[in-house]
Amino acid sequence: METTAQKSLFLFWTFFKSMMFAFTNGSVALPAIERGVVDKKHWLSHEEFWTYPVLGQTLPGVISIHNAILIGNRIAGPAGAFSALMGVILPAFVCMLGIAALFQAYVDNPYIQGAIRGIRVVSVAIILGNAVRLLQTVPKQAFSIVMVLAAVFVPLLTGFGAFQTIIACGIAGILSILFMPAAPDHPQTSINGDND
Repeated sequence: METTAQKSLFLFWTFFKSMMFAFTNGSVALPAIERGVVDKKHWLSHEEFWTYPVLGQTLPGVISIHNAILIGNRIAGPAGAFSALMGVILPAFVCMLGIAALFQAYVDNPYIQGAIRGIRVVSVAIILGNAVRLLQTVPKQAFSIVMVLAAVFVPLLTGFGAFQTIIACGIAGILSILFMPAAPDHPQTSINGDND
């Protein structure tokens, strides 16, 4: 049985390593974090792990910070939340110091512009991969399929923004609990703060 300090140290190192290569946003680091806390340590199930990025997406602010605090707190309490948060913040802080010193001198360099374009394209692919992984945790029910399709196409085809879509889908989810029987083969995912 690992202590809170050992868990916190592992969380710091996992988030730190993952965020070192999250050049465009924190969601590209999620597969590496998942490998650490789910596949390697088995502290969370895949379904529970992906619950936290969903919650983080619905809160205002930086998603990677939300993920770190929620996942860290679930695994090792406040110490885990702080360690994971530091693992998220430090790579960005160090990189920003370096970029601030160098970027102005090289901003018009065609090689730097090419690198940024390449990183941007790869980031889109990684985010799409995360969406597919998250989709695999969604129950295979008609309601879930309709909600996924609505969440994708309503913002694309109407004037609804992300905020309105999140609110509407949240309300629809609440109504589904009230008026539709729960599927017996899909247990509720625990999102409480109990430590393992």
